[in-house]
Amino acid sequence: MSFGFAWYRLDPTRHAYVSCALGIPSVGYVMICFGVVNAICSVLFGSLMKFVGRSPLMALGAVVHAVLIGVLLMWRPHPDSPLVFFAISGLWGVGDAVWQTQVNGLYGTLFRRNKEAAFSNYRLWESAGFVVAYAYSTHLCARMKLYVMLSVLMIGVVGYILVEFLHMRKKRRMKRLAEDPKAAKEAAAAAEAANVPAVEETDDEQDEADDDIIVTHL
Repeated sequence: MSFGFAWYRLDPTRHAYVSCALGIPSVGYVMICFGVVNAICSVLFGSLMKFVGRSPLMALGAVVHAVLIGVLLMWRPHPDSPLVFFAISGLWGVGDAVWQTQVNGLYGTLFRRNKEAAFSNYRLWESAGFVVAYAYSTHLCARMKLYVMLSVLMIGVVGYILVEFLHMRKKRRMKRLAEDPKAAKEAAAAAEAANVPAVEETDDEQDEADDDIIVTHL
């Protein structure tokens, strides 16, 4: 996400797509298109997730950005096609809106009991991505940067699929424990033997205590 953010908003080679074909004054208008679409889609995706779930939206973001990177690799900007610039900018905003809303939501779901540490870690690696992207921005051509972004996108998609798989497996295990009191007692005893701290204040915290039991057995 940070690689795409750094490239699209601040990288000079990205601005070259617009400035070389339409002129420097058009860069701002193309960025406005990105910002407007990004803001609208961020609001829509936050509500849409309640109906379709997180995975379809993440798939949408990955497909949109992968297709756009492929288009940019083959595209030759031409001043006679100004709408193409705005279309690409707007679609990039759609994909970015997915990452901005769903990745944050994913962290909130996975780390309900340790949100501060989780989001601190998230921002740390996001900032590290910015540093790396800015560090190579003056040493690589636009084409190589697109290949780097595509590679990082593919790695991120594989990582997301793995996280969702592990999360669903944990939820299924929790459901089985809830339906089988004997297994739940055995899991609780194992957790106690492993010195897993008990938490008993709120429903959410109790759920997280159950999560600790599951993690002990996974």
